[in-house]
Amino acid sequence: MLVARLEVWGSMDARGAVRFLVQSETTVRGMDGRPFDAVVENFSRTGFLFTAEVELAPGTLIWIGLSGAGAREAKVVWQEGARHGCEFLMPLGRRDLQHAFRSRDAIVEDLEARLRRASMLPDPPSEQD
Repeated sequence: MLVARLEVWGSMDARGAVRFLVQSETTVRGMDGRPFDAVVENFSRTGFLFTAEVELAPGTLIWIGLSGAGAREAKVVWQEGARHGCEFLMPLGRRDLQHAFRSRDAIVEDLEARLRRASMLPDPPSEQD
């Protein structure tokens, strides 16, 4: 018998996508290249929700910084006041999904821990040493 465990680090939306709650500040650029500040409330492999003091009509193309996974092109699908629901033009890959909206330090710590588990890095010195 095969036993598996599934861990979900977010919540499921009505479409069955795992949404990760982040409340992360980022920069968004319209197709004119002008940046504006935004807060990403949540994201999934296929899209995200952000708030900003702009009103972008559905169909507007934007670029969003994923702080840890580069920048991606997306399309505004709906807009309600300062809230904007967007769809990535290309869904995030597994690696980008893991790194999006994480600091560089958190990504390096995670990589080091994985390498230690694989015995590719020595354990860090303890405080007693």
